[in-house]
Amino acid sequence: MQNLRFSRVVWAVLILGSLSFFTFRLLQLLHYGSSALFVQQPDDLVRAFWLGGRFDLKMLATVLLLTFVPASLVLLPLQRRISAVVQLLIVAFLFLTINFAAICQYFYYDFYKTPFTPLIFGFYEDDTAAVIASITGRYPVALALFVVLALTAGQTWLTYRCSRIAQAELVPALSARLVVVVTLTLLALAFFARGQLGTFPLRKQDSTVSPNPFINDLVRNAWQSLYDAARDRQEQIEIGNDPAVQLNAYGFSSLDELARTVGARSGSARDLEKFIFRRTPKNIWLAKNPPHLVFALMESWGAQPLKLSTASNDFTGALGKYLKRGPLFENFFSAQLGTHPTLEALLLNSPLSPLTQGQNGYISFPAAALKPFKEQGYRTVFVYGGGSEWRQIGRAMQHQYFDQVYEVSHILARYPHAKRNVWGVYDEDLFRFAFELLQEADKKGEKIFLFVLSTTNHVPNQMPADYKRLPLDLPKLRPHFAGKEQDSEKMAWTYQYANHQLGLFLDRVTGSALKEKTLVVATGDHNRTFLKNSFPTDSKDLFSVPAYFYLPHAYQPAFVPDTKRFAGHRDLFPTLYHLALSDTTYPGLGGNLFAKLPSQQQFAVIDNRFMFSREGALLPFVGQHPPAFQWDKTYTTLASEAQPTALLSEQGKRARAWLALTDWYTRYQVLQAGQQASSVKDVPPSALNR
Repeated sequence: MQNLRFSRVVWAVLILGSLSFFTFRLLQLLHYGSSALFVQQPDDLVRAFWLGGRFDLKMLATVLLLTFVPASLVLLPLQRRISAVVQLLIVAFLFLTINFAAICQYFYYDFYKTPFTPLIFGFYEDDTAAVIASITGRYPVALALFVVLALTAGQTWLTYRCSRIAQAELVPALSARLVVVVTLTLLALAFFARGQLGTFPLRKQDSTVSPNPFINDLVRNAWQSLYDAARDRQEQIEIGNDPAVQLNAYGFSSLDELARTVGARSGSARDLEKFIFRRTPKNIWLAKNPPHLVFALMESWGAQPLKLSTASNDFTGALGKYLKRGPLFENFFSAQLGTHPTLEALLLNSPLSPLTQGQNGYISFPAAALKPFKEQGYRTVFVYGGGSEWRQIGRAMQHQYFDQVYEVSHILARYPHAKRNVWGVYDEDLFRFAFELLQEADKKGEKIFLFVLSTTNHVPNQMPADYKRLPLDLPKLRPHFAGKEQDSEKMAWTYQYANHQLGLFLDRVTGSALKEKTLVVATGDHNRTFLKNSFPTDSKDLFSVPAYFYLPHAYQPAFVPDTKRFAGHRDLFPTLYHLALSDTTYPGLGGNLFAKLPSQQQFAVIDNRFMFSREGALLPFVGQHPPAFQWDKTYTTLASEAQPTALLSEQGKRARAWLALTDWYTRYQVLQAGQQASSVKDVPPSALNR
């Protein structure tokens, strides 16, 4: 009988808890939403409530598996009445937390217009008394607590009635019926806790169902969004109170020593900041004829397979002809080894990551890469093939000088028949969407900067079923595969597919009126190779990514670049500033690839650990006496460890100085934003840095 009561209580919690979350979701829609949504976007609302219900069951089942199920096992040997009382107390506590969290998020949304974010933890991290005073002065706290207690009491009583019904049924202790009922209940909990079948369980990034952010905000219940906020806060890097806290780690005893190394006037914050920001030359023609720009950050786009591409082993597809025309930089390296860290390195000039997943995501960084374009009148647009909840980029990018963030729901709204994968939409629809944005902006007379982030070339490496595959000599490649044969083959095909789609995008650009007024740069976020390599010998193939530029004739600089020059992600935006902007201030934390640069400054830093240059490599380059390696004659593989040349040592010192400077300035920007926010009056302390 105890087992039968257990099953009835579990199902009562699942049903009544879901009803609570549903009710507060509906109240949020009715109170904060527009009645026009019911007419204009009814399908999106249905999807939001359907997916929201799945998130409700996921969180409820997870908590039951972690609390009620093990507690019930412990209670088995106890007297039936004691066991029932303890179970009921656990259930009452669960209902209390459900209702309390839901009503808190309801009012949180009123202030922040978002579900719970890491700012919620300002309740105890800031002046808690001041926060409570702000809340009680603005919201009906007493009424809210009454509603929570009343709902909890009603749900607990209904659960108690269910358990009483179970007690009234006479069922033998080990009957087949009991075994089946309990087994099915546990299996249902396990299924609900996962949320969906397939490669991944139901995740935060699955909560994007509409181009309308308000509708997306309806999906995640208070438990789920609180859990996500805690994860974001946990993953956010610790900034500290001293922006120079990491100087010693990079080999500098003071900011003055760092200033002498980089060439700044002094180690004062004012002089270092003045040194960081540069200005492009005045160009009257460029000022009158600003180009459109497209920055394509390609998922897992390593450089090594490009060297293997032939007519019978075609890794490039439609992109191949463009890579041959160039310029294609061959010795080019990603800033980081993951997509999101690379994104922050490129767009924020930050070596620290994750930086924008918590409250720092509300800061607009002065060193943000898009700021110069925004200040020069560009419409700046971020286009992502996945969901905006991934790493909170939908929110964070809007604070980094992007006018709009488009993601999977916007693409699906435009192309209802587009095919989905586990990460979002396939690259073909992503680039089709980007091209149409270009055309629309051009027709309106706007100048636009598109930052496009792809997803297809990523585990589990899915492709559209109707993709017409180009030749790949898989038997010839198999001896070189790094992992399981089937996985490596899938990676090879999606690598080809992604390249082909980028090439088709360039075909659209060059076949239209945009041909002579659009600049395109494409690079990889990092390398995820499917080919065998060893560290440190094959470090170049392990870490290198392509860097390709499409430049219309009128925008090609007179200087012919050295495409074998060693460079990295930090050099891309300084190059674009010089190619597209006249007389404009910009964060000069890298070099212009289309200009002469002293040999001491020609290096690439990967993952804040490794440094590569034409002279060799320092692996790692931070610390005393870093291990040095020399290239073979082809600059392909690294020989055994050797004594560093004077030039390599100088490059290592400058690389450490650059890393120290960017580390200091990133922390400095965060602390400055905090000081400015704390001076704002009549704002709850938890809203600081918003």
